[in-house]
Amino acid sequence: GIVALAGEYRFLHPHIAFPDIHAAGGFDVVVGNPPWEQIQYDPRETFAVSHPHIAAARTMAIRNKMIALLAEEAPDDYARHLRGVRHLAGVKHFLHSSGRYPLASVGRLNTAPLFVELMWQSVDPGGRIGVIVPTGIATDSFTQKFFVAMVDRKALVSLYDFENRRKLFPIDSRFRFCLLTLTGGERPAGSARFVSFAHDVADIDDPDKRYKLTPDDLVLFNPNTRTMPIFRTRRDAEITADIYRRTPVLIREGDPDGNPWDVTFQLMYMMNTDSHLFRTRSELEGDGWILQGNHFVRGDDRYLPLYVLAMVHQYDHRWATFENGKFRLVTEAEKQDPAFLAMPRYWVPATETNSRIGDDRPYLLGWRDVTNSTNARTFIMSPHPRAGAADTLPQASLPAPNGTLDLPATMAAAMNSLACDFGARQKVGGTHIRFFTMKQLSVPRPRSLDIHRRTFIAQRVLELCHTAWDMMPFATELNWHGPPFRWNTERRALLRAEIDALMFLIYGLERGDVDYVMDTFEALRRAEIRQCGEYRTKRLILERYDSMVESERSKQPYRTVLEPPPADLSVAHDQATRPKW
Repeated sequence: GIVALAGEYRFLHPHIAFPDIHAAGGFDVVVGNPPWEQIQYDPRETFAVSHPHIAAARTMAIRNKMIALLAEEAPDDYARHLRGVRHLAGVKHFLHSSGRYPLASVGRLNTAPLFVELMWQSVDPGGRIGVIVPTGIATDSFTQKFFVAMVDRKALVSLYDFENRRKLFPIDSRFRFCLLTLTGGERPAGSARFVSFAHDVADIDDPDKRYKLTPDDLVLFNPNTRTMPIFRTRRDAEITADIYRRTPVLIREGDPDGNPWDVTFQLMYMMNTDSHLFRTRSELEGDGWILQGNHFVRGDDRYLPLYVLAMVHQYDHRWATFENGKFRLVTEAEKQDPAFLAMPRYWVPATETNSRIGDDRPYLLGWRDVTNSTNARTFIMSPHPRAGAADTLPQASLPAPNGTLDLPATMAAAMNSLACDFGARQKVGGTHIRFFTMKQLSVPRPRSLDIHRRTFIAQRVLELCHTAWDMMPFATELNWHGPPFRWNTERRALLRAEIDALMFLIYGLERGDVDYVMDTFEALRRAEIRQCGEYRTKRLILERYDSMVESERSKQPYRTVLEPPPADLSVAHDQATRPKW
């Protein structure tokens, strides 16, 4: 009965456990380090010891079939599995439906915000709460309602964000957690104090790292969610604020003119729930399918590659290929062959894929969902051939109104730019770029880019992306009907530098700020010094930037360093040598 349930679920009613404190209005101070656990049932944990082959199953669909067989083969283990499923279902039902946690019970459940809400409910109006919780409580979409309530009630006193590089906790060094202080509500805080990317408690007192944000600041940076941006320094906050005052977010929800690019997003294939549709190369070949290019064909039926984030990088749909059971980087020699194709790990049915894509998208535009603000680059987007795309590679789709077919290339250039990436780094508190983050990146409106600038950008994006025959549909939309362009690493660096320099001007950054922003990409700087002996990207961009500024000042055309013209740079392959697939 109720006693058994109380023992199983460990109910806690603070007003019953602490009646005197509850009657007096609550605790004066609540301090704690609550557990940081996802509330979800994972059968891999249940069967890791008793049935390791189930835990190691390649896909969720295969695992579920194995579990179903246990009803006959191992009924006790199957019953234990069902009890685990029911237990978690009961917990989640209570948290979502009881009304006990109205702020923290949204979406994917985690114990940390639930405990914080319980603490907030239990503190005296004049009291304070101090907790150690993941920084995602202020940056994640599922906790945005909770964070907005903290801000609106002026309860947020301080949030000091730590990166676990010095192993303050025995967890992943990249994990982010924070010291969060809230008021009980009687003495509201007009603005809150912040420090981000601290490595030691002493960083909290560093004036260059510490900054303040008001509720209005949060609306400027994240108007849809009002979640917290993450700034490493006060200057980062100032430059980002200048960017967002000049350049709006990609999509401002609730505004009739808030989606000037008319962009929509899609998760095409979920890696867990859609796994029953995935086929490997050996499975298809065993069923009589024939590999043509990187498609499998049998009669009139076809299987298309399933692109995942590992396969693409900025302006590069052939970043990695699946070989011998793992992905490896495509070599430069392979990229110089316009017939070389990246191979996926899985293939998906063409009929199913076409129904999910629609008929009006000859190529796709995807970005890497998994990332980090300390990577060499945080936001990574590329056009890629029409195919399946996993949920790790979300898709952006733009219409082509009035024949403006260069808009996808222009948007990709803006979002791949270092100017946009600098802003993206202040938004990524975890390891993902979800739709809510994507919507709130700062991207120039199309009408702010005249035809000259759009053409300048599109010509360079065309050459960067059309390096293989399978990108012909992308090239055709940009009015290029010739063969692919040669892959040339040195020239690609110049092409990208010209795009980045122009984007810094479009975003309105002064030269000193450009210099500073470039130095914030520490991983990129270290990698280039190791590989090139200098921070080449910074030098090339500043040279292009200075030249463009001088051209504007003297009212003379900008003299591009990119010679010869594109027509002389296409590969030595004519249409007769184009692969038949």
